[in-house]
Amino acid sequence: MATAAPSFRRLLAPVVLAAAFALAAPAANAGLISGIGNLLLPTCGTVSQPFAQFGDGHSYYPVPNNGLENGATGWSMDAGASVGSGNEPWYAGGWGSHSLVLAPGATASTPATCISLLDPSVRAFARSNGADDALNVQVVFYGLTGNLLGVLNVADQQPDGFSTWQPTGGVSSLLAVPVATTSFRIRFTSLAARGTWQVDDVFVDPWINRA
Repeated sequence: MATAAPSFRRLLAPVVLAAAFALAAPAANAGLISGIGNLLLPTCGTVSQPFAQFGDGHSYYPVPNNGLENGATGWSMDAGASVGSGNEPWYAGGWGSHSLVLAPGATASTPATCISLLDPSVRAFARSNGADDALNVQVVFYGLTGNLLGVLNVADQQPDGFSTWQPTGGVSSLLAVPVATTSFRIRFTSLAARGTWQVDDVFVDPWINRA
């Protein structure tokens, strides 16, 4: 991952330069400026600060059906993954009563959502119900035709500290977005051999890496 970031920034540089020239141009280039802005930072949803009370003041937008209040609509779930009762207690995604439940070894992926050319990061709420191993988080990238472009293993959330609902750690923003990516899913997998994991209210920070 350390070697991917420089090449990504070289790819982004011409777009940033184009934006700079457009900003210096007359008002006639307003359409170009808007187009570049949508390419870099597309509007994927209404942003809020769902983790502000935990010291994270960044703005996030929710993935579609992020709290599973519409059942499994849009989600991809294998055997052992289900929609269960119980919501994270801060209602960061609005009022709700459901969450994702992962039995040992189960995997589930969020609905596809758009992505910017900058470095997004992801965060959610999770709870371990006696799980004896980690909750693995991955980002799966897709192209224009829905073709798979790559899978990035971004974080393992260890069960210690998740005996009650807690926000997951801030996932590294250096996601090294593959060229031609148009959407992505966040994949959650229980690595536990016993106990279950719950996941609720999944958010994406679309802005450039602040680290």
